[in-house]
Amino acid sequence: MSKIQAAPSRMRPEVAAISVKQRQGRAANAVAELLMRKLLVPKIYIQPRGFPSERPIEGVIAVAGDRAGSGDIYAVDLILDRAEAIGSTKLLKKFLDLIPAHFRYLAVDSSSIDYVSKQRLFAEDGIGRIGVIEIIESPTSPPEARIVIPAERFRLDQRWIKKFDNFQKKTPADMEFRG
Repeated sequence: MSKIQAAPSRMRPEVAAISVKQRQGRAANAVAELLMRKLLVPKIYIQPRGFPSERPIEGVIAVAGDRAGSGDIYAVDLILDRAEAIGSTKLLKKFLDLIPAHFRYLAVDSSSIDYVSKQRLFAEDGIGRIGVIEIIESPTSPPEARIVIPAERFRLDQRWIKKFDNFQKKTPADMEFRG
């Protein structure tokens, strides 16, 4: 009788933890893919520089325009840190006031979703609600983004639409529908 030989293990060594910047980039890609599926004729900018707003806005990971006639503008802010999400009430107010978009979303990791979903996400005048996107991270596959609370349309001054149109003319999109 021969001895049974065990095959050498083919398990990979532990993958090193990724940086915050890498997590944000992977989440931005997941959000962009979600917007590509959601919008009819999307034009998406990932981590846009020069996006028109009153002041520079940190954290905006995706801006999209839907060129399917309505010209709706979408903006997504990202918080992947639970402690920051728990202290996000002021951040939500800033997001309501400063982001010039018809539809505004806050993307958070799964550990923060319950807290953020319970926040008052409505505009003061009742026209508009911030939507919530959950970023589902997995060590073995790309992150996924799913809408937990759909955004409701905000009012948007015509000057912002013109500024966004100018932004689109001079800034190449990261992702867009080509038909």
